[in-house]
Amino acid sequence: MTKLFSLTKKFKASDEIKMVLTEILVFSLGFVLMNVRFIFGIYPFGLAFLASQRKYTPFAFCGCLLSVIFTMNADIVYLIALCGALGLRIVGSLMQKKDKPGSIILGNQERNTFLDSLFCESTEVRVAICAFSAFGIGVFGVVSSNYSFYEIFVLIFFTILCGVLTYALSLNKKRELPIAYATLIFALLYSVRGLEIFSLDVSVILGYALVLYTSKHLGAVKSGAFGLLLGLCQDTSFTPIFSIGGIISGLLWGVSPYLAIMSGFALSLGYSVYAGGYTALITNAPELLFVSLIMYPLLRFKMIPVPEFIRENAKGIKSIDTVILESRDKRDKERLSTLTTTFEEIAQLIRNAGERVKNPTRVDYSTLCLEACEGYCYTCPKNSICWEKDVATTENNIDKLGEELFTNGSVDSFTVEERFLHRCPNIDKIIDKINYKSKEKLSYSIKNNKLEVASYDYEQISRLLFSTQGEQIKDEYIDTYLSERLTRVCTKIGLECDEIRVIGRQKKQIIATGVNIDRTKCTIEELKSEIEKAIQCKISTPEFSAQGSYATMYACTVNVFKTKEASATQTKDGEEINGDSLAFFDGLGSRRYMLLCDGMGSGEDANITSTMCTDFLKSILSVTDETEIALSMLNSLIRAKGLESCSTIDLFKIDLISGKGSFVKSGASPSYIKRGDKVFKLQSKTMPVGIMRELDAEELSFELQAGDICIMLSDGIVENNEDNEEIMRLLRSFDSDDFDTLPDKIISEAKKRKGTNDDMTVCVLAVSC
Repeated sequence: MTKLFSLTKKFKASDEIKMVLTEILVFSLGFVLMNVRFIFGIYPFGLAFLASQRKYTPFAFCGCLLSVIFTMNADIVYLIALCGALGLRIVGSLMQKKDKPGSIILGNQERNTFLDSLFCESTEVRVAICAFSAFGIGVFGVVSSNYSFYEIFVLIFFTILCGVLTYALSLNKKRELPIAYATLIFALLYSVRGLEIFSLDVSVILGYALVLYTSKHLGAVKSGAFGLLLGLCQDTSFTPIFSIGGIISGLLWGVSPYLAIMSGFALSLGYSVYAGGYTALITNAPELLFVSLIMYPLLRFKMIPVPEFIRENAKGIKSIDTVILESRDKRDKERLSTLTTTFEEIAQLIRNAGERVKNPTRVDYSTLCLEACEGYCYTCPKNSICWEKDVATTENNIDKLGEELFTNGSVDSFTVEERFLHRCPNIDKIIDKINYKSKEKLSYSIKNNKLEVASYDYEQISRLLFSTQGEQIKDEYIDTYLSERLTRVCTKIGLECDEIRVIGRQKKQIIATGVNIDRTKCTIEELKSEIEKAIQCKISTPEFSAQGSYATMYACTVNVFKTKEASATQTKDGEEINGDSLAFFDGLGSRRYMLLCDGMGSGEDANITSTMCTDFLKSILSVTDETEIALSMLNSLIRAKGLESCSTIDLFKIDLISGKGSFVKSGASPSYIKRGDKVFKLQSKTMPVGIMRELDAEELSFELQAGDICIMLSDGIVENNEDNEEIMRLLRSFDSDDFDTLPDKIISEAKKRKGTNDDMTVCVLAVSC
């Protein structure tokens, strides 16, 4: 029942003032409802109101008690019933399970437990208390009338009615709620029968208004039956009038709201004239016409809310809250599954990188063998034979030692040629040293391989999960302004639906429930166009999920911008493996990323680091937009790998809906944006990841336009200001239509200018509508 007083929340006042206003309102309602007399001379409303209250029960009791004293001549039976009901509720509160224990430390455990649970019984207990109180009043009537059958019938009716009214006023969302509502409505209408305002019968106005309301939402059959019930509140002659109005209006709502209202009015009035003569024009016409004129705009423009049980049960369709909840659950499961998969991929990435670091390569073993030989060759009398006259044989045998060591983990004298074995006086010592150094190197690598232990900081992981929750909150945001605006637009173009909502901040969803397929007059193209104008975003073509004569509509915002990417790379002279790594990938929502990682140095070590950086960031940024968290985690991971392992990070991201873009740089070379004949340079003085304990990165944000080209380069292309000027000159003169050749052209010009003394990589991304 407290929901009836939620209007007090709209006042911009303190909580104390709101509480006082609510208490006054509850007291006043108790005073008024207690004195409302119903059929058979009973007073059920005060008892039901008292039993249905929770927090404000004392004020409801005082209002009802004063009403009995001053307006019912202090009827002793009702006084006892009210006090008994209050006492039973207190007893019920004491007997219920104590779910909220008080503070033992403060010594107020019993007091808090009692106050917290007072008047918070279950609905079933309150219904039983109210029915028992009504039963007591009825028993007194039965005894005082010498057990007449009439009073026994009143006793049964009074008891059942009080229980049902208590249930209705408790506002519980259960299957039986429609029956409780119907009972409450019937009782309230009967209680105001005969009451007139400006010569208009209030009960007739309310009854016919409810019939028209149900004809729109429940259809002809159910509104006709409801009209029969409400007609009994007035007179038997009103039963056909209300029923005819409900049936005709329910049948014609699909044709036109105006036709439905006016036809119901005309036929209802026509029947009343037929049944009661022309005097009905004076007695019935004013009320019926007044209701028709008032209800037309209220129903036509959906100004009256629709209870959830009507949306779901009457039409057999889901309410919009249910649809949103199902969509949210599905999205949460997908996000959780994606996040789980991401961590699995990262774990595998760490293991793979750890194996590559832990196990020395062929080059490492060849170098180890060469160093072991050189330690004895300098003082060997046959040095000139091995390193001057027969160098090929010496190098060939050293390579054999390195290959055998890489394959089997150790070497022996059978590995080398017999001629070399007899010529070298120190071969046994060299083999022993190689085996010793090999074991030492492997042991050192395993001991210092920090990638096989947890490389993540738990704080960063918690921040990542919190960020994912933040993205979820953004997705669940309901834009009330756009929802109301869209409701007006859809009504204007003829889309008949119960409710429509716009959900999400960045990527929006448009969901409409209860779409009446037969009544909707607009085409899908018209609907799409008007929605785009209303929310000022491009949307996908609306899709409809039909459920009988009704459907649920789904649409979402789509990308305004498109991207086109190209890249080229050149390995350093003398190296087989490129130390740079690049990627283009989609992120969360409508984001698109371009990533370039330049491992410090060149060759396999640089490639291990840059590839790990690329794979790591690609995995994380696929499920969250928190680049700072991702880079912080990556920085900790790279530092755990070793001192000489670091990489520059050049990350570009664009929101394909808004066109907002940014570069995130950590030790990276300058990047460029070509807009027509103009070229803009973006530069950041930061350190690569893996060098410093704390992350050193900077984000440069800007607004992109259609036709812009974003260029990222590794430091092998731009090393000084002269290189920068050459790049700027090349980009200014470059024809944007020849987009695919731009990366190769930049590398070609760099090779002419400085050769290939470092790895070179170019990534470009063009933006279009």
